[in-house]
Amino acid sequence: MKKVKSRKSPLPTTSSPSPSQPKSRILNSSKKKKPIANVAAAAGLSRSSPPPSLNKTLASISDLKELASSRFEDIKCRLIDCSHSEIIKDLEASHSRLHKRFKIQSQTCQQLMDEGEKDFKKMTERITETTEVMKETYAEFMAEAQATASRVLMLKKTTYTICMGYQMFSESARVSFATKFAVCKTAIPELSKSFEKSIGALQGRFGIPSN
Repeated sequence: MKKVKSRKSPLPTTSSPSPSQPKSRILNSSKKKKPIANVAAAAGLSRSSPPPSLNKTLASISDLKELASSRFEDIKCRLIDCSHSEIIKDLEASHSRLHKRFKIQSQTCQQLMDEGEKDFKKMTERITETTEVMKETYAEFMAEAQATASRVLMLKKTTYTICMGYQMFSESARVSFATKFAVCKTAIPELSKSFEKSIGALQGRFGIPSN
């Protein structure tokens, strides 16, 4: 008798898993990962159409693993892209804030510099005006001092001339007075004697007795 070889029947392929089939733990565990879904929803990830691998028949556990890993990688990439975009937005916002603050501070510094330059110009003008006034005052004072010194010198010369003239006048006057006094001292007795002789002659002529 010939031995009949038993053939292994292949796994039945169906287009979709029947509802009576038991669900895998990997699918259950992937469905229980709500934080990733919550993070994706909070980040604003919109649900896209399922990949073509879902439409295919899940024939083994390896296919499920591949599907789970592909979905995980897809979600991971989307989260990374979303986080990168959020970081870029935050950086741009902080950069704009820093730019605005820097612009405001630059304007404030420019205003302070302008005010400082104006004050410096005013102080320079005042110092220049004060210096000019001091120069003019000093020139006037020196002119007055020189005029006063020249007047004092002229007064000294005039005083010396007057003193010398007075001294010379007094000396000549003294000599003249002494000379005149000496002349008078000799002339008066002679005149008195001549007067006495004339009086005696008149008394003798007219017969008047002398006292």
